[in-house]
Amino acid sequence: MNRQRTAVFTCAMGVSAILLVSGCDSRSGVDTASSPSTASTARPSAAASTAPTTGTPTSATAVATVPVGEVPTNPQAAEALRPWATDLVDGDIDLLTKTCWTISLQGVAEMYTDTDAILAAIAQPGVDGQFAVTWTGPQRTVSVKRSEIVSGYACPSVRPTGSSADLDPREARHTVRRYLSRFIGKPVNPADVEGDYRLVCDGALQTWDPDGTGTATAPPLANNPGRLTGITAFQDSEITSEQLGNSYVRVSVPVTNAAGVTTTEIFTLDVGANGYCIGDVSP
Repeated sequence: MNRQRTAVFTCAMGVSAILLVSGCDSRSGVDTASSPSTASTARPSAAASTAPTTGTPTSATAVATVPVGEVPTNPQAAEALRPWATDLVDGDIDLLTKTCWTISLQGVAEMYTDTDAILAAIAQPGVDGQFAVTWTGPQRTVSVKRSEIVSGYACPSVRPTGSSADLDPREARHTVRRYLSRFIGKPVNPADVEGDYRLVCDGALQTWDPDGTGTATAPPLANNPGRLTGITAFQDSEITSEQLGNSYVRVSVPVTNAAGVTTTEIFTLDVGANGYCIGDVSP
């Protein structure tokens, strides 16, 4: 799967200013009923030799010079991380923001700041885990989901070494943002399709129990994927989240249907194989 990463965002001021001043985790602007402006960065897979159309060109030689620890059970992991690591060394945060559209703007701004600590981590041998490949250094731990590895240009999650592996709720909000953007026909990237980047929790897993009842079921949304068919817009600036007393997060967002009626939908998410996944939607 070639990944063409194209960011879609309009947080009023320039991206760099927004990341530093407001901590905006939105990509698609305040009201997605309005057409967002688009900034494009074409990114070939790691197997291709073509340089990106904007930002600092990444040559095959440059990619090879960034030390990335190999993963014996998953050799594609290090190969997919090297192009990202080269762009990190180049220090172009705008390029990383555009290419890493699977991560919130605020996540990119905060996670990718300590370059030296990140490079020290990824120079270590990687470990292939249940959901991700992980490189651990003295100060930072770098994890890459399998969908990122398959894309050929892996945008990792970075956290302080020794901290909890649980994802930040801002990434749950971004998961919902991506899901709704698909529904209204304005995905954050043309490549952001369910077949390649799964956002709905796996219906085959009988592990859904956000209320902690002790009786797990299949996630309801898996059996009703068209639950939000007919919506035309959502209020990006009004997305909020609430961490439950376990791995689950609830995200609230106002959505508008074709009749112009706006209601608040409640999304319940859990941590799955590709980060947060949506298991239920209710009014």
